[in-house]
Amino acid sequence: MIVCFFRHGPAIEAGTPPYTEENRPLTEAGRKKTLQAARGLRRLKLASDAVLTSPLIRARETAEILAEVLELPRPQLSDRLLPGVPAAQLLEILRETAATSPILVGHEPSLSAALALFVGAQDSASLEFRKAGAGVARLRTLSPRPRGTLLLFVSGSLLRRLAK
Repeated sequence: MIVCFFRHGPAIEAGTPPYTEENRPLTEAGRKKTLQAARGLRRLKLASDAVLTSPLIRARETAEILAEVLELPRPQLSDRLLPGVPAAQLLEILRETAATSPILVGHEPSLSAALALFVGAQDSASLEFRKAGAGVARLRTLSPRPRGTLLLFVSGSLLRRLAK
């Protein structure tokens, strides 16, 4: 299984009225950056077959952009991609999905912790996702402990450059 981890794009700053943590949307610039990052991801030809996303607005908007650019089915919502959910919970998503190459759209620090767990990295801080950035891993096994190889770790700005 090849899994792409994708952090949501730039959103309205936390604490900006009238938005709550749950309903902060992407900014207009964030939408444009995410669109360009998605186009860069398309150039990598990952052959993804599904998008699973946190239900928070900024992640859903990011997932919808990815699904449209990559011509994938409508994103599926999962509470296991909410901020603060333990990395091991993401294993359950992968065990339950029929997808063979999903994109998981979520938040920091959960994404970097999950990717570190999956590829055996000692410190998730070395894999900190930037907004609209991606990490790709090939997972050889999901149980009892995930075992995988990091294939790609790229910032949103580099993905945007790839789109050009």
